[in-house]
Amino acid sequence: MRNILNIIVHDFRRLTASVVTMVILMGIIVVPCLFAWLNILSNDDPFEPQATGRIPVAVANEDEGADMLGLNINVGEKFIDAINGNDMIGWDVVSSKKKAVDGVYGGDYYAAIVIPEDFSEKMMSFTSGNLEHPKVLFYENQKTNAIAPKITGKVREVLEEEIDATFVDTLGQYITEAANAAEAAGFDPQDTFSDLSGRMDELSADLESSVAMARAFYGLSGAAGDLLKASEDLIDSSEDTLDLGEALLESADSKMPEEIDTSSAEKVIHELNTLLTKDLSAIDRDLSAAGDDMGKFNSFVQNKLENYKTTAGSMKSSVDKIAKELDSMGLTGLASRFSRVSDKLQDMIDKLNNLETADASNWSLMQGFIDDILTDVSDAEKTIAGIDADVDGTVDKKFNQAVKDARAAISKTRKSLGGIYGDMDLLDSTLNRSEKSLKSLESGLDQTVATLVSLQQGCRNLSDLFDSFSDSDMLKDINHLMTNDAAVIAENLATPIKMKTEEVYPIRNFGSVMAPFYNVIAQWIGALFAAVMIHVQVRRRDGLEKVRLHEAFIGRYRLFLEIGLIQALLLSLGELLYVGIQCVHPLLFILCSCVNGLVFTLIVYSLVFALENLGLAVSVIVMILQVAGGGGSFPVEVLPRPFQIMFPFMPFRYAMDALRECIGGTYGATWAKCLGILLLMGAAAIAFGLLLHKPMKGIIEKIEESKRESDIML
Repeated sequence: MRNILNIIVHDFRRLTASVVTMVILMGIIVVPCLFAWLNILSNDDPFEPQATGRIPVAVANEDEGADMLGLNINVGEKFIDAINGNDMIGWDVVSSKKKAVDGVYGGDYYAAIVIPEDFSEKMMSFTSGNLEHPKVLFYENQKTNAIAPKITGKVREVLEEEIDATFVDTLGQYITEAANAAEAAGFDPQDTFSDLSGRMDELSADLESSVAMARAFYGLSGAAGDLLKASEDLIDSSEDTLDLGEALLESADSKMPEEIDTSSAEKVIHELNTLLTKDLSAIDRDLSAAGDDMGKFNSFVQNKLENYKTTAGSMKSSVDKIAKELDSMGLTGLASRFSRVSDKLQDMIDKLNNLETADASNWSLMQGFIDDILTDVSDAEKTIAGIDADVDGTVDKKFNQAVKDARAAISKTRKSLGGIYGDMDLLDSTLNRSEKSLKSLESGLDQTVATLVSLQQGCRNLSDLFDSFSDSDMLKDINHLMTNDAAVIAENLATPIKMKTEEVYPIRNFGSVMAPFYNVIAQWIGALFAAVMIHVQVRRRDGLEKVRLHEAFIGRYRLFLEIGLIQALLLSLGELLYVGIQCVHPLLFILCSCVNGLVFTLIVYSLVFALENLGLAVSVIVMILQVAGGGGSFPVEVLPRPFQIMFPFMPFRYAMDALRECIGGTYGATWAKCLGILLLMGAAAIAFGLLLHKPMKGIIEKIEESKRESDIML
């Protein structure tokens, strides 16, 4: 113990005896602190709009617009209006493509966006059935700066979001204005179907009379004897009756519509399929991205899973509703295909409910669920695509086939009545063959009755079908939606979902996020500077008895400990009071910095104590590995595999985690656990220094001798 005290007292006297030594000592303490403070200040808010808004990006709009039904649509102009309200980037709208591109090549702009002249025309090409995908040109100068391209890369995301929102907004206004114009012109889909239903009822009533007369004719065949006795009168009366039947059929034929317009029904199905495809594509995109990486998957589960469950439930509800409507209209084929889509959506919902936060134990199971969900999404999309391809003409064919059958039945009935006319003439001229003529008449009347009954039933079915369309809640909802205020509809279509974000352990700026990283680097550099500038080994001198190994270790380490603790106090207080980082637990933050200083100086001191100059090199290598793979800036999951293996053994990891607990807020005893592991590492460093000092001494002497022989190495 006496030797330890002698070493401590001697070190203090030697340090205070020289002004230069004191200046160097202050530099060892202060310079690493300046490194940390200045880096934290420079990283205060580099990704916030007030910073990124100063990065210039050129925008050139050459869109000439498109004319549709008397309306001029220019999506490019609306996009320019939209980004003018976005302060994420320093947008600069220029007059031409050449000026924008030359600015990127010349370094005046970090990136440029060029909207081509046919942008609106291609954007609206779906209305003509010849779909073309519009292209927006994006130029990016990647040599100007390491971080700037990462920030301007966000422009692509903003670009896609703004163009999507602008397109939906423009399309919503266009459709709503068209619907309002149709309403002003007197077109009402519900009135149209109601009118068709009334006409079918009138035709059915006319056919009722024809059926009654035909059945009456059929009953006359039972009185064949009476017909023969009064043949002349019966023939004249029958001809008059047949004339009346012919007139009724002609009236029914004239009232039968030539063709029924079913475009409204087909449009409803197309619009639903478009919405379903868009939502399924979003689920497919996000799940595909999440399935490749556990971190992305857990982010998906926390931030998007509930929204997609709700979306899937809404999709299934819409599909079930339209399937029921189609089935009630007699379109059982289409209804069955929508039912298959509903089954796939239900399977997808069940599997979405199985998703949960993943770890190493259940990641394979979660990936299996993701694959099953993506298969269901693909099957649903294929079925919807098939429906979309086949629906045009299917509804039209179903309805108009019924009308065609009704007209054919009327024509067939009139033909049958013409045959009856011939039979009546034959009966008048050849009474001797009355039995044969009577049988022919009975057969003709039987066929006539069956035809008229079939025609009447067809008219009733058409009437019920048109009634279901006119009273359909879905048609009412669509009609009400399309005739509402254009701006409101466009806004809802452009932004159908509002995201509510709940921050966990919120940190107000990026500088506070990076403070633990720069803090631990500065403290390690401080320990390294001390080992470079101060001798670790205790030299023999008068007044010292035979110094044992542990006495030399502890005696000289006292100086390193004081440097580490003073630096920790200065560094942490400067970050709290001068830099102004966020810190929920400032006293705990100072304590953690002191523990970090203790452990870091122990590690560096022990390495140099055991390995001398070689220990300095090892300390530098350990620092480099920790800067690259300690999780200070990038998540360890995205780093190469060797860093992931070394990560649990890096002191930086636990030092930064303890400081983060103080800055953002503590969770349980995480900070205490981190400090405990650090102290264990410090204890291991002491054992390393003491146990390897003598075994390594011979090797170190040979290394030093080899260096001296080179006559160039220190």
